[in-house]
Amino acid sequence: KQWYQRRVAITAGGVNKTTDWKDYNHPLAPPESCCEDQTKCNYSTAYQDGCFTVINTFVNHNAKYIGFGVLGVALVELLGMSLACYLRTFIIKRTEYLEPHAA
Repeated sequence: KQWYQRRVAITAGGVNKTTDWKDYNHPLAPPESCCEDQTKCNYSTAYQDGCFTVINTFVNHNAKYIGFGVLGVALVELLGMSLACYLRTFIIKRTEYLEPHAA
């Protein structure tokens, strides 16, 4: 069910092309998720691009945005680690840290 929903979402046929399904006991028509009109699904009306091709094209066209997103997350992580180290140093240097607080 999950894989079916993924194929519908990315509008693709097999792995590389729709005819990949012929190798997996689908000689007459691919699965309905490979077609826009699921009532009249056959190899001529199915999406011709495969999942690998569609995902590869998407990643190649959006590589800089994906890269900037990863870089942004990495910078936030580095900032968090730097602030944690600063806080640790600040706590250790405090004179009240060595003396217990009165309750």
